[in-house]
Amino acid sequence: MGLILGVDLCDDYSQISCFNPSLMDAEAVGLTEEESSCLIPTAVCKERGSDRWLIGEEAYEKALNGNGTMIDKPVKTLMRRGSATIEGVRYSAEDLMGLFVGKLLRIAFERYQEEEIDQITFTVQTKTLEVAESLTRIAEGLGIDASKVHIINHSEAYLFYVLSQKKDIWANQTSLFDVTGNGLHYYELGIVRGRTPKVAEVMHEELEENFSLEILETDAGCRLGDKILTACAERLLNRKIVTAVFLTGRGFVRSDWAEKFLQFVCRKRRVFLGQNLFARGAAFLAYDQMQETSAYPYVAICEGRVGSTVSLKVEFEGRERQLILISAGSNWCEARATVDLILNDTHELDFVVTPAKSPIAKHLTVDLSELPKRPNKTTRIEVIVSFTGDNEMTVRVLDKGFGEFFPASDCMIRKDFYI
Repeated sequence: MGLILGVDLCDDYSQISCFNPSLMDAEAVGLTEEESSCLIPTAVCKERGSDRWLIGEEAYEKALNGNGTMIDKPVKTLMRRGSATIEGVRYSAEDLMGLFVGKLLRIAFERYQEEEIDQITFTVQTKTLEVAESLTRIAEGLGIDASKVHIINHSEAYLFYVLSQKKDIWANQTSLFDVTGNGLHYYELGIVRGRTPKVAEVMHEELEENFSLEILETDAGCRLGDKILTACAERLLNRKIVTAVFLTGRGFVRSDWAEKFLQFVCRKRRVFLGQNLFARGAAFLAYDQMQETSAYPYVAICEGRVGSTVSLKVEFEGRERQLILISAGSNWCEARATVDLILNDTHELDFVVTPAKSPIAKHLTVDLSELPKRPNKTTRIEVIVSFTGDNEMTVRVLDKGFGEFFPASDCMIRKDFYI
């Protein structure tokens, strides 16, 4: 059996987690057995005058010694579609990220003496179509079939991590404070009661408070950081029944600076501190993708997931029906449906969009008047529905004609909706 991996790619540090089916748990993978070594600096360095590339601490050391050229923050570079020129050679952001990911996976290969990957999930802070496509291409370039690759964001990784824990931990709401080099992020997970199927919802807030890891380098800064974080916690947790609080991110590698914050969050709540939460959540999802029946019977509503069910009004066997194309809770990167239809006395398509948290649906129509004029029931069309974001849906209609009698044309109708 091959490896089942979760990979968390952040601008400052990246992490790997490997799912162990015999333990039904995911374990951190680092350069050594020590958990602290699981934080691998997200940087690549080309050794001067050679084709050798290094990542992590070795990359920093080589660059500091003046023996190499280092590129850090490759995730941000990838999002900006940037590039870098090293020793006269231009490397795209995708090239650099591919070098980093390849070296990162090598750590897991050497640890488990296995180079076959059965399933891999990458998680990033912010998921975009460009980043998802780039990471999929990178994985394919490393010999991993695209069907085994999934891209999620931190909200999704947090959701699958928490729902993989004992139910008493998430019986009520759970909260997560993520203190990173990119700022302070807060996540909140709750189960929406009274819905069938059950809905699990994650709220994410990037806190605007003036906070950075640099302020923790002095005693005065630590006191200020503790004050800021405590004020955030008091505002965010006030009057809420929070069962558990999770603390993660490089800012919590040490927690002695956050004395008052910890005193507050520990009151009548279970508190968990660790550095591999997002990578483990990604690994849990990777394993679940291999199963015939999901272990998570919930509609996942959060950043990165489609919030509504999309169906199409059709006639089948003489009756009007709702053909479900996309289900609420789907990963929008993977949400895609294709259906062939024969037009029967209609000049438009009627899509029904039903939010997961509300029974009130709305209708979206696509005008088909641009299609070639033909007798009734002699036009076959292909309808393709896909997403470019949580609420950004694209519908494409292709004219397929009707056999030899009415050849297909080049007509294609596209309509973009914000649902």
